[in-house]
Amino acid sequence: MTDECYKAKQWLRRAHKFALKVEADARMLEILAGRVNSAVAKYESDGASVDREAARKRKEDDLLSYSDQRALVEKEQLQLIKEMTKSRQIIKQMRDPVLESIAINRYVDRLGWDDVVKLNHYSRAQVFRLHLKMLEELAKVLQAKKII
Repeated sequence: MTDECYKAKQWLRRAHKFALKVEADARMLEILAGRVNSAVAKYESDGASVDREAARKRKEDDLLSYSDQRALVEKEQLQLIKEMTKSRQIIKQMRDPVLESIAINRYVDRLGWDDVVKLNHYSRAQVFRLHLKMLEELAKVLQAKKII
């Protein structure tokens, strides 16, 4: 792999770690939604009395946490969509639809290699050869756009 191919691959993978963070934050949002939507109130007491005021405050805290997390996730998802759209626009400039398909499946849709092989109906070795060819062509597109 040439330096240009490596740079093209790094450019394609630029949003991968961010996408993992967005997914983790979305899972946390689901946990918080479960707490907020719980039909059973959680009371801390010695069994003799119920502290309804403390329970109400905990519920309000859960609602605030949920609201903050939801705003964060929505912001991150919007940023991720922008990055994936940018990637898709650059990938669409390649001439070969097979190479375009491999790039979109792997780097935009973030599919594993086994899924990319199945979707493209090539052997695994052929998909890796086409992947290298795709990186070479993408590097030319990125250089022409002065992105890398």
